[in-house]
Amino acid sequence: MNKWKISFFTLLALVVIVVATLVVMIFSGNTDMAKPTPKSNEGNHIAVTTTPAEFENMANSLITDAMDGSALQAQLAIDEDVKLKSNVTVLGVTVPITLDFDPEIDESGNLLLHQKNVTVGLLDLPAETALKLVRDSGQLPEWLTIQPSEKTAYIDLTSIQMPIGSIGTASMEAKSFDLENKKIVLDIIIPKN
Repeated sequence: MNKWKISFFTLLALVVIVVATLVVMIFSGNTDMAKPTPKSNEGNHIAVTTTPAEFENMANSLITDAMDGSALQAQLAIDEDVKLKSNVTVLGVTVPITLDFDPEIDESGNLLLHQKNVTVGLLDLPAETALKLVRDSGQLPEWLTIQPSEKTAYIDLTSIQMPIGSIGTASMEAKSFDLENKKIVLDIIIPKN
């Protein structure tokens, strides 16, 4: 057999393996991560008004702390919408991914993010597939869950614990998330002594 035929069949086999691996990765596993049960935090409530930029800085600090050592690195960006930016590795190739969401506050003060756009490098992937890639590519913070079948992500603000010295830890709830007017209102809950 000549070397061109061997090269062709080797390349064909490689393409088939790559496509099969992608199909298995995309369609395997449970579709949605379970949304956590919201916590009811007791204590003194303090309303804090902040800007999207300040909320973004706080969220990225929390993400960095929660994902320390994780293969997946994520970053939140807030402008007209909420963007989750990350890099996913598929078959040894790192691909940038950006997910655009419209935020909504649920009855517990947590953020429900509805996906409206997705960019995965130069690939044209369906939203559900892109969310599955993020879900499966690394250890997400326990307060961030992804539901690909609903095209949503859920940020459980009530479970995020923020140390406040000798008093213990504070928690938070979202009260208003008005990106158009650049105003976010959070309830910071400080435990009673």
